[in-house]
Amino acid sequence: MRKVIFFLLLFGASIGTSLAQGVSMSFIVPKNGYFSAPVSPLSVRGLGYTWGVIGFATGASLYSMPGLPMSDLPFQSSKPLVGPFWSLLVPLQLTLGVEGSRVSAKLLAGGFGMWHLAPRVDYGNMDRAIAEYEGWDVVNADLDLKNKLGGGWIGGVELAFHVSRQFSITTEVEYLSGVSSMPLRGSYSGGMIGGEIETRPADFADAQVLLEGLEISVGVVIHSGR
Repeated sequence: MRKVIFFLLLFGASIGTSLAQGVSMSFIVPKNGYFSAPVSPLSVRGLGYTWGVIGFATGASLYSMPGLPMSDLPFQSSKPLVGPFWSLLVPLQLTLGVEGSRVSAKLLAGGFGMWHLAPRVDYGNMDRAIAEYEGWDVVNADLDLKNKLGGGWIGGVELAFHVSRQFSITTEVEYLSGVSSMPLRGSYSGGMIGGEIETRPADFADAQVLLEGLEISVGVVIHSGR
């Protein structure tokens, strides 16, 4: 709960000091994961301050994550092993931009924090991955996960099309890469069809959830200091 409060405080502080405020529709196309869409009321991004060509940008996005991959397991899977759940993503980036009367462009680079809300194991994909690892025909896993705060880096470009001095339409394409530690513990049972069923303990203490891929945003920004 304290981690969620930290996110909200960071988000509230950025609104209070910003000279640009934006609302966007953002999507994530993750590597080895399922397409992720925003949760209403979309994303609040483009909050920030600019000094000439240099500035910073922040905001927050709440995503519906149908599924994400995991790493640092004793086996591999090309399919997502956790999901569906919600994820709160809060970036903090430096910006370098060129302002034009009609169009502006910015380079963005920095980091982000993320918190997964009510994550769950995708047992369909998990059972198949464990069965392939053990060489069994069937597996039934029973795993508990521990959710932890994660983060990573994010960078990309933004184009802003100025409708007026106070109002712009923006498009962003960014690449992000981050991890969240999510240890898994429990057990799984399985075996060959017609054979004996075995039960084995599972202690995947180093397991991590991966978030890597493209974030694409379309939105509007209101400039109060132009």
